[in-house]
Amino acid sequence: MTRSAHTQQGMALIEALIASAVLGIGLVGATQLTLKTLHMASESRQHTVAQHLAQEAMDCLHARASVCPVEEKILVQGVRFTRQARSTPRGNGQIQDLQVSVSWAASGTNANAPATSGASSENRVEWHSSASALPAWVTGP
Repeated sequence: MTRSAHTQQGMALIEALIASAVLGIGLVGATQLTLKTLHMASESRQHTVAQHLAQEAMDCLHARASVCPVEEKILVQGVRFTRQARSTPRGNGQIQDLQVSVSWAASGTNANAPATSGASSENRVEWHSSASALPAWVTGP
């Protein structure tokens, strides 16, 4: 009887070690999943901010305001966005081609560091539209 009790004590230690290893692997997987989720949420937030900045610039161009800045750098929640807006006449000048571009450094990267392996570390949103001038009979004499 004493021999089987001795063997049983060693098995409990091995079972505890295996259970600890399985638990550790599960915790590492859950941590990786959480980190990836936080990274994707940050990227989604940055993309939403860029869309909002592009909408503001496009609204300014559609309003034909002469005060629309051509290029500006905007800092939002620690991320530097560069917004460019351009209006180009087409044809006889009655139609304007509108272009807005918003770019920013990808989250978790150094904006001054060169891109490695050909992958771009910069994100970009580009909007294109056009606007025509109102006919003279609408605006009046």
